[in-house]
Amino acid sequence: MVDIEVRSRIPGRSGDGLPAVLVRLADEGTTLRELIRRTVEEQIRELRVDAARCQQILDRQYLSDDDLRTQAGTGAIRMPPQAPAVPDVTAEVARAHRAFARGTFVVFVGGRQVVDLDEEVALRLGEPVVFLRLVALAGG
Repeated sequence: MVDIEVRSRIPGRSGDGLPAVLVRLADEGTTLRELIRRTVEEQIRELRVDAARCQQILDRQYLSDDDLRTQAGTGAIRMPPQAPAVPDVTAEVARAHRAFARGTFVVFVGGRQVVDLDEEVALRLGEPVVFLRLVALAGG
């Protein structure tokens, strides 16, 4: 068993994001798809005390580019107004997988970017794992 710390970051934002979580894996090798699944499950577990806040934070991290474009046309980007009582783990994992495939966020393991969901990643205790939300530059 190995516990890996996964941090999620959005450039330009501090606080009130997804918490760093410990993901427990059977061994040091897994696919990125499995790492994302287990990370989202743990993020939801950490945040489930406040379901509405949990959903809002998940939306901020995994909101799709299509959602952003549609909302940008209205002049403001807002999180969905109604949140389910408890986030649907399966739906959130699927959304995170889609967001990764679309380039909404990237994953770095030990300083190396992982580019394919089915890529095997070697995880070592103490090596950083970061989910980095990509954000368009202002004016561009």
